[in-house]
This record gives sequence, C-alpha cells and structure tokens, in this order.
Amino acid sequence: MPTAPARARQRALLAAAAAAVLLGALQALPEAWLQALRYERGAVLQGELWRLWTGHLVHLGWAHWALNALGLLVCMLLADTPPAPRVLLRQVAVLALGISLLFVLLLPHLAHYVGLSGVLYGLFLLTLWPGVRRLDPVSIAALCTIAAWLGAQLLRGPDRHEEALVGGNIIVQAHVFGLACAALMLAAPVRRLPGLNRPAAPPAPR
Repeated sequence: MPTAPARARQRALLAAAAAAVLLGALQALPEAWLQALRYERGAVLQGELWRLWTGHLVHLGWAHWALNALGLLVCMLLADTPPAPRVLLRQVAVLALGISLLFVLLLPHLAHYVGLSGVLYGLFLLTLWPGVRRLDPVSIAALCTIAAWLGAQLLRGPDRHEEALVGGNIIVQAHVFGLACAALMLAAPVRRLPGLNRPAAPPAPR
C-alpha cells in the first residue's frame, strides 16, 4: 500500500496532469478567444481584470504550452512536499495575480503577455524550499539550477533558440516576479493566506 507521502505525490502529479490538459483545452480555443484572455495592460486598466489571471493560462502556441506543461509536471515530481490540489490552485492564483500586478506597476511598456513560466518559477521555489531548509541535495541542486538559468537570462538575455521554439519573446522579468512573489508567500505575513500555511506533509521518498 502506498505511503501517505507517496499518495500526496500521486495526487500532486494527477493535479498537474489535469492542469496541463486544461491549459491544452484553452490553447485549442479560437484565436479571438485567446486574445480576450491574454494579459493586456490597456485592457486591464480599462477594467478587464480577469486578464490578470487568464494571461498566465494561455500560450503563444503548442510548443510553448508543451514546455510549460512539462515544467509543471517536473515541478510536482521534484517537490519536496507536494501541495494538495486545492493548495496548488491557490498558489497558482496568488502567483498569477502578483506577477500581473507587478507588470502593471513596474513594466508599463509591456503591452501583452501570455504563458505560465513566471508562475512556474514561483511554484518551484514554493515546492523546493522545504527541502532546501532541511538540506536535501535534490532540492538544493534543483533550485540552484533554476537560479543559474535565471542568472544567465539576466546577464545574457533570453536564449534565442528557446524564443524561436516558443514563437515569441521571453519576458525574463516574469520569472523574476514569480520568484519574488513566491518569496513573499513564504514570508510569515503572507503565509497566513488560506491554504498557504497548512502543515507540510512529510517529504516523499525519492
């Protein structure tokens, strides 16, 4: 019989798979619908506030969707303490809102944005941090790899091959904002948000 940590990881992976399918269903919508869902600064300022969330759920194309769907699955696979599905949903919602608000406040030149990558950077920090605190080598290595990749993006700019693959410009600031929002969520005042301060499950065996 699977242990409680193993069941938690299975539930997290199933939730990630279901989320990937949902994102794929959104990607299959007509182009006009996708345009209505993406983050657009002008539309947000005119009151279309749903774009603060939905902009992170649609993508430039199927390759962009596939990369982010794979990233979500890898995140749950590496998670030291996989979140319950309802907690994962809350985390995604808070990260998406935080990143979009930072777009509005700090990136006035950014006219539009789509993609889950900024949220993913935040999720990686949230799910790996418990392992980092207890000096788990897998969690430390994974988080260091993410930090090194982001550092390379900041120093050299986005990878041109990756941009060609996803079919558009990579907004590195979204990754920075995702990590910043996750760090705030790990801080005591923000962790009081419902679902973000539940006792962590014991780490799953690797």
